[in-house]
Amino acid sequence: MISRDTNKFTFDSFVTAFAPGNEYMIDEYFDSELILFNHSVSKKFDLNTLKSRLPNVHKKYQNITSEIKDVIVENDRIAFHVEQNAFSVLDNKYITLDVMNLYKLSNGKVKEWHIWENFNQDRQD
Repeated sequence: MISRDTNKFTFDSFVTAFAPGNEYMIDEYFDSELILFNHSVSKKFDLNTLKSRLPNVHKKYQNITSEIKDVIVENDRIAFHVEQNAFSVLDNKYITLDVMNLYKLSNGKVKEWHIWENFNQDRQD
């Protein structure tokens, strides 16, 4: 069974901490030795690289809304599915992102993060 705390941790670490102005919260959820595997672009990042890229993400995608669809927890792992909608400044249209995440926790923080993103740029808003 998934606890309310797990759902809150999932939402706050993926949505709230990455919202513009909340970057200071990232260290609350992510280990300083974080390894992020972004499988959609076949790249690996550390925490500092992730933080440095965030301003560009905020410039590219505006009015982001997120809905966590599914959360599965087992021991020190959290798997969750998120649907995000945003305005893509580069494409000048609304897009939907279908995002799958896998967290591996250590001492209450995300130590390893795997992410897969699928962009749907055919939205009509």
